[in-house]
Amino acid sequence: MLILIGPSASGKTEVVKKLISDYNMKKFVTYTSRSMRPGEIKDKDYHFLTKEEFVKKINESFFLEYVEYNGNYYGTSYEGMDADKVVILEPSGLKHYIKHARENIKICYITCDKKIREKRMLKRGDSLENIQKRLISDEVIFNDELYDLADWVIHDTDYTLEELTEKVYDLYKEYISE
Repeated sequence: MLILIGPSASGKTEVVKKLISDYNMKKFVTYTSRSMRPGEIKDKDYHFLTKEEFVKKINESFFLEYVEYNGNYYGTSYEGMDADKVVILEPSGLKHYIKHARENIKICYITCDKKIREKRMLKRGDSLENIQKRLISDEVIFNDELYDLADWVIHDTDYTLEELTEKVYDLYKEYISE
């Protein structure tokens, strides 16, 4: 399974969309307690749960990993981890995958300049207050330790979306053909 990590608005979601549409990868649908954003589809983009439902599943040991980020829960179940799947994880969730399933994953860390990320968040309609919180939080969460955990580190601003997606897929394809 391919795991993408990176700070808010670094391009991860757009790369996943292209990997699915252009390279026939499948999204590993994760769970969240946050509200749906415009255009998102329940059980396709995320399995949307209330915070209470999420906590109940935590107590039932349903998740391989979960994290509370920006006031909401995000998590992945134990089921469905296949080679043709792609998922976006937060660093703390990634560490659970490394601990419990390292032989089944490859990790791509996508980085991006802070100013570009800020513009992207504004464009998608995030509030200025939320943008500032996420940028500050990301500086702490996305640190140098992640460079060492990742199989590949790619700087988003060096590529168009198509080039970035192709690079990610080519690296992953090389791994799955080994």
